[in-house]
Amino acid sequence: MNQPENMPLVSIITPVFNGAAYIEELILSIKTQDYPNIEHIIIDDGSQDNGATVEILQRYPHLRWWSRENRGQYTTMNEALESATGQYICFISADDFMMKCAVRCAMDWLKIHSEFDGVYGLTSYVSENGESYPLRFPFRRAPLRYYPYFTQLQHCSLYISRQTLLQKKLTFDPAIRFVGDYDWILRMLKAGIKIGFIDLPLSTIRIHKNQMSSRNRSLMTKEQIELANRNGFGGFRFNFYLNILHGLNFLEQLRFAFKKNQFIGVKDFLNTWIYEKLISRFRAK
Repeated sequence: MNQPENMPLVSIITPVFNGAAYIEELILSIKTQDYPNIEHIIIDDGSQDNGATVEILQRYPHLRWWSRENRGQYTTMNEALESATGQYICFISADDFMMKCAVRCAMDWLKIHSEFDGVYGLTSYVSENGESYPLRFPFRRAPLRYYPYFTQLQHCSLYISRQTLLQKKLTFDPAIRFVGDYDWILRMLKAGIKIGFIDLPLSTIRIHKNQMSSRNRSLMTKEQIELANRNGFGGFRFNFYLNILHGLNFLEQLRFAFKKNQFIGVKDFLNTWIYEKLISRFRAK
């Protein structure tokens, strides 16, 4: 493929399993980027939705996509990384989407700062019907040395050199169930990968009841703590920062609920929060 001058090929990678509800919005958010040199790789990881996901993928001949039996999210992401041909890589989930001009912003920054291996930006959040969601990362502009505690870097807003990933053997660990991206970025930072920051939103994560993070929150937190300990970031400091982060997010959601429907909204939020806590604790056992 002939690359436009000074515009390196960017491989956008999406694993999908039963993603018909949202994946078309993601595809269009990438297809309409104002950057002309993108390959969008989608691997259908054995969807079981009567062909609904595949039917959407078939509508878009510009995609590089294929289907096969289910092997899991992180194995699928490694497979796509190996197959990609872009100089830079971005992983984004099937239920999220990219902001306008995201790819161009990232590539323009990396063109100026060629000594960096990658760059990341901010991430926004919406509910399943597209409304602004009250999830904030109070420390999302913190230096990356605080990533183990604040997880302010989301992989859907990260553009990273494929060659660097392969040279440093920075692939995903398929043995991790829920927070393989957290482990991946921890290892990336420990390896000395140089990552810059753009103070702009580059992607949006959709919060909905069917996503893995909503259904397995306690298990995710437990796994995150285990990985932080494994990588030398655990202990009192980790738990201290984690509790601050969770507390601030809880207060933000309370504020949002009151703003939306005053005390009735707060009551409804607390009822849902208590119910989800009980369910997540049951699943964690």
